[in-house]
Amino acid sequence: MEIYWDESLSTGVDTIDKQHKEIIARINALLSMSDEEKEGELDKILRFFGGYVIDHFNTEEAIMIKHKYPQYDEHKGEHMKFLKSYSSLKRLFEKEGATELIITATQNQAVDWLIKHIMNTDQKMADFIRNKI
Repeated sequence: MEIYWDESLSTGVDTIDKQHKEIIARINALLSMSDEEKEGELDKILRFFGGYVIDHFNTEEAIMIKHKYPQYDEHKGEHMKFLKSYSSLKRLFEKEGATELIITATQNQAVDWLIKHIMNTDQKMADFIRNKI
């Protein structure tokens, strides 16, 4: 279930692509761990996603503002939905620990959301930006 970077995921915006590659590398590290390793590392992984993904969203949002992207509000709304879902997972982890359900939910949320977001929402934004430059 690893995610492999290929040109279909490229936005053509170097800063965004570099950040996406780092997020994918972290997801793949999680996916390649044994169940025992995942239990021990989940807190670090959740902290990474909490910090790095917020920084990434801020980068994307600054780029959208700079280029006056007309779908900024919708795009930012997707970021907010992800962060809300992430916050729920983090609270559940803090309450119950690294259960199999939380590990699986973290993997699924990261993989499913990231791929859909990059291939749909981010690609539209990047197309707009490339056409303005």
